[in-house]
Amino acid sequence: MENLIEQVVPKAKGAGYGVKIALIVLIALGVPAALIVIAKLTGIAYLAVIAMFVLLFTVYGAWYFITSLKVEYEYSFLSATLRIDKIIAKRRRRPIVKVDVRKFDDFFRYDDKEMTRHQFNKVYRASTKEFSQENYVAAYHDEAKGKCAILFTPNDKLLEEMKPYFNNELRKKLFISKQL
Repeated sequence: MENLIEQVVPKAKGAGYGVKIALIVLIALGVPAALIVIAKLTGIAYLAVIAMFVLLFTVYGAWYFITSLKVEYEYSFLSATLRIDKIIAKRRRRPIVKVDVRKFDDFFRYDDKEMTRHQFNKVYRASTKEFSQENYVAAYHDEAKGKCAILFTPNDKLLEEMKPYFNNELRKKLFISKQL
């Protein structure tokens, strides 16, 4: 019986994370404040009441958008099939890619030079940090999209489970270069 291997990897918060939160809070508080200022200037009292309702909706919206910034990736491996899903705020799950590991043409640790050497039509990014040496790249050919790559951060257990399913040519390359 084959084992299901799962790994959840949180996406690291980038440099723009704090800026995004600040903008969301600024908009959430700025819109009702602007309505209150307009109500005072024009003397229209019901604008202040509307501003309170708008404040409730914008606070909820701000909470929703701020929590939506928390992203995780789930790697599932079963029967030579690697499936990667994006989990947003533990509310929504979006499948990113599902591929048979036996179709991998190349598999290597992330390196800028190596990535520029390959010309990929589509790169699926599902790693903790975008440009990290902990990442691996799995290259394969898709009928519809052409040459594709998956940029992900698997743990040692997932790598060990995937290794036997690599094609012979790829295993020889990895064994000779001692990458895995």
